Amino acid sequence: MPLLFAKIGDYRIESIRGGVKFRERLLSMGIKEGDQIRVLKQSPGPIIIAKNNIRIGIGIGMANKIYVV
Repeated sequence: MPLLFAKIGDYRIESIRGGVKFRERLLSMGIKEGDQIRVLKQSPGPIIIAKNNIRIGIGIGMANKIYVV
């Protein structure tokens, strides 16, 4: 399911559906396929996730391209 629809809790990033620039941007934030993340806050507003005790805000458009299980 897209990260956009994930409820608060723990997930694994299954796939990233976007172009090279999108993947590079996520990689620069330390996010890649296979990572374990925790959703801390859902929309409205940016979706807040945590990875290794670092909090990252993900916009709705980006969250729709990140699939988690």
